[in-house]
Amino acid sequence: MDSITPNDAAAYGRSSFRGLRLYVISGPDLPVIEVTDAGGIIGRSSECEILLPAPTVSRNHARISFVRDHWQISDLGGTNGTFLNTIKIESGEPSLLAESDRLQIGPWVLQVGTMEATTVSLPTEQDEEEIERRVQKIAPDEVAAMARHRLSLFIECAGEINRATDDAEQADAILSSALEGTGFGRAALLRPIDQGDQVEVLHFKNRSGTHVGFETFSRSLIRAAAGGDMVSLLSDSQPDYGQSIADLNIHSALCCPIMVDDIVSSIMYLDARGSEATVEADAAGFCQALVRIAGLAVASLRRRELMERQKRLVSDLAAAREAQQFIVPSLGGRIGEFDYSVLFKPGRYASGDLFDVFKLSDDRVAVCLGDVSGKGIGAAILMAASQSYLHAAMHRFDDPGEAVGALNAYISERSPINRFISLWVGVFDPRSRAVTYVDAGHGHWVHCRSDGTCHSPSRATHQPIGIEGTAVFTTNTLDCGPGDRVLIMTDGVVEQPSPTGDQYGIDRVHELLSTLDSPEDDVSRLVEEVRNFAETDELADDTTVASIRFMS
Repeated sequence: MDSITPNDAAAYGRSSFRGLRLYVISGPDLPVIEVTDAGGIIGRSSECEILLPAPTVSRNHARISFVRDHWQISDLGGTNGTFLNTIKIESGEPSLLAESDRLQIGPWVLQVGTMEATTVSLPTEQDEEEIERRVQKIAPDEVAAMARHRLSLFIECAGEINRATDDAEQADAILSSALEGTGFGRAALLRPIDQGDQVEVLHFKNRSGTHVGFETFSRSLIRAAAGGDMVSLLSDSQPDYGQSIADLNIHSALCCPIMVDDIVSSIMYLDARGSEATVEADAAGFCQALVRIAGLAVASLRRRELMERQKRLVSDLAAAREAQQFIVPSLGGRIGEFDYSVLFKPGRYASGDLFDVFKLSDDRVAVCLGDVSGKGIGAAILMAASQSYLHAAMHRFDDPGEAVGALNAYISERSPINRFISLWVGVFDPRSRAVTYVDAGHGHWVHCRSDGTCHSPSRATHQPIGIEGTAVFTTNTLDCGPGDRVLIMTDGVVEQPSPTGDQYGIDRVHELLSTLDSPEDDVSRLVEEVRNFAETDELADDTTVASIRFMS
């Protein structure tokens, strides 16, 4: 038997779409959702890029993003969870998406469409009136009529289907088994789209030894099977049935839904034409049993693939986190005329927080702390590139404003449009006891005087890095005395919510720091208090806190 796979699609013509599509499989009706490479938030909030308006969907439910040539989804802590191929994904942990995956969010089940077309799309023939008398639903107990001597063939086919290691191999095994067990001349695995007006040809096989496939399909059969019914086209001699059926001289056809978790995953379509051999008498029963086995095998393969994808993603994220450790400086001690302490707590696998401390000329010390937008490996890669570039630029330029400007031009030219960095860079001078700094969209820092008074800026003085490549960054000066401390933190500290939804806030930071006098106590006590406030050890975001003190 010859087979036509999606690679043969050029014979039919194909369309392409850069991005990702989500099709409603079940739930309230929605148009096809198209997601660009910029990704977006899924939720019921009107500000979400992907709006799913239902009470069981959280305001910001999940995030779809495109990272390093693959799509991924992360649950954002939605009350009712996000399910990928019936498996609930862990909140905050990204999961890779692949073609034909199914997302369950609230009342919807959404099917992931291809980023680039890999299947053939063909129209269906409007034939409802012409062939209505020839379409017959198959009774659920038809499988019982299967002859005992045919069971051994069925068991062999079931084994082949379950041994498949990928979608293409599994589709080929399903159709090979259908042709061998029924006597039909050709078989196709279809996915209905546009309510059955078109179908995607996932796989095709025939017995003829040619590559001639299906020119069209019966819309009546497709729609009936898409509703979950197994239907057949009866052989008769009446001339008033669908013109496409007549032209092709089809005398028998069978359409069987393959169900996964009570949802139609795909449709197996078989027909016999002209003088082709008579279809087996128990073909309906054989196919009925076959699609049940196929549904279980498809679900099992999806779960295996999901586990393998997640395993690879976890491995990549762990490797990214390990690589980050090479560029993270010592987390405390003395550097020049200053002492400092840092608490660097990344997310589960990799961090988008940036921190560096190093000596410059004339006993000056540079401190850099930033927060890359987003999470996961994409944020971690941008963080590492930015930190390395900034470290070199600070040695090259005498002014932190020029160094930050050079970094901004570099990042704006190379990073995705939806990525930016909030950044604080300061140069501590022991002779003038001054800090020359740039605050690029960060704003989360405190000047703690030795007498216990604390001050924070009302807002950042510049926009974040990566928004406008030609932006100019000027410096400000902070006058300090002996024993003064400067504490910089990421927004995960001040924005950490309590169980009731209140944020920790800058006032609580001031209140705590006014009672302390060392960098070590600053970072350890602050993080401890934030965890107590949140009533959890797992904070909602990456957390980095750094405190540096002018020695007496």
